[in-house]
Formats: sequence, structure tokens, C-alpha cells
Amino acid sequence: MTGNSAKERFKGCYVATLTPFDAEDKLDVGTAAAHAQWLAENGAEGLCPAGTTGEFLYLTEAEKIALITATVQAVKGRIPVIAGVWGLRPAEMARLAKAAEDAGADGVFLPSPIYYPAGDDAVFQHYANVHAATSLPVFAYNIPQYAANEVSFACLERLFAEGIIAGAKDSTGKAERVGELVRRFGADNVVFAASDSFASEGRKLGADGFISAIANVAPAKFAALWAGDDSLQSDVDRLRGALKQVGSIPALKYLLGRCGFAFGEARLPGSTLTPAQKAALDVLPL
Repeated sequence: MTGNSAKERFKGCYVATLTPFDAEDKLDVGTAAAHAQWLAENGAEGLCPAGTTGEFLYLTEAEKIALITATVQAVKGRIPVIAGVWGLRPAEMARLAKAAEDAGADGVFLPSPIYYPAGDDAVFQHYANVHAATSLPVFAYNIPQYAANEVSFACLERLFAEGIIAGAKDSTGKAERVGELVRRFGADNVVFAASDSFASEGRKLGADGFISAIANVAPAKFAALWAGDDSLQSDVDRLRGALKQVGSIPALKYLLGRCGFAFGEARLPGSTLTPAQKAALDVLPL
């Protein structure tokens, strides 16, 4: 898929989906599928499983493949699925990319190399390795506040020029960077903004779409926000602030219970919420 055709395909409000586990900490593909279907029916314009919000660091390769497959099968082609394919080694990422394609995903994404410092050549090869493993469009995911490595503009220039990636997701929440992404690459390539407090501004800067964590529990509200109802941004900001006080992923999993989905505990450290924290979440409007 070329940059132009990808740009026509990938747009709107996407959800960075959570990953459900049962009482024995096993992946619950049934709940993942039911949630994906619900999101598709309630305003989500695309789904991104096995990413940061999906606890990708704590999923095995087999779990990622099962999660991606369940998500694709649940939406039945109604909306695109861009699958997270980060792995510990290049061979694992290549296998995940191929498995995502075999499952019927529409694209793949992955953050830059994490933790250890990596120069532009290493970051370029990181994405080139995945591109070589699949015919699906590849999306670079810039989240330096967690990955510790940024996908620089110089590296993006090369990645786009050589057809390695079809788009980029930026989670810095920095208007200057997202605006520059749109100016330099947005005419022919997909630009996704992220970080829930940045939705209104991302749209105004010209991003093609937005990838949200909070949309897991409020897909219709976030779709309306992305469609232009800026009055909803303050609601999202208040919800985001409350979630961060107790841990966004455990809190979102708890709130999904109000939507009818049992997502279990997070695998992240400190995932168990106290009764007081749960009571505070119970009164939040969704």
C-alpha cells in the first residue's frame, strides 16, 4: 500500500485497545473480541491492539498473535486494525508482522527501540526489518518519554523516502512536533496524533487521525471530539487527570466493568486498585 492509498484508508479516531486477562492471568480472547466489536459499533474508526495501552511489554509472542487475530476477526473488516508488533528481537518482530498480515490486519506499528540509546541508523533498521517481513503498511510510533529514543525528523525523512513506513504516530503531545510532521510529511503520508489531552489540538494541526486510550471506555464521546466537538476536550481532560492519579491502565480496565466487560487486573506493577480508588472512579462520567 502506497503512502497515498494509506492516507485514504487510515483516518479518524482509533482506539489503543486494552488487553483483558482472566482470573488466572491468562489472555481472555473472548472478552477482547467482544470489546473490539463494541468499539466498532460505537464510534471507533480503527483499533490498535498490542500497543502501549495493551501492555505489550508483558505479552508473549503467542499472546500478541492471539490478541491481534481475535481483534481482526471481531471487527470483520468494518474498521481497520493496526497491530502492534514490538518484540524483544528483530526476528520476533518480523514473525509478528507476518502473523498480523496472515490474520488479516490492515497495518502494523511499533515504537522505536526502547531503553538503550539508539542512533538514527539503528532506528531506521528497526523499521526496515519489519517492512521486509510484511506487505502491510508500517507505522512508526514516537513515544520518547517511555521508549527513551525518538524517531527523529532526519530518520523519518529517510523512512518515508525509501517507502519503509506509510505513516507515523506521535505521542509527545507537542504541537510544534506534530505540526512539523504534518507540514513535512502529511501531504502524502498518514500522521496520527496521540495523548488524550491533545485531541482537539491535533485535529486543528491537520493530523489525519488520533489514537486514544480513553476511547476504550468512551468511544462515542471521543469520536465526537475528533469530529469537531471541542467542548468535549475538557471532559476528556478531567477523566484523564483522574485516571493518572491511580494508574491509567488499571483504572481503564476497572471502568470497562461499567461498560459490561471484565478485563481483570493489569500486568503492570502496582495494578491492584484500593477500594477508595475504585470509589473515586465509580463517580466519573463516561
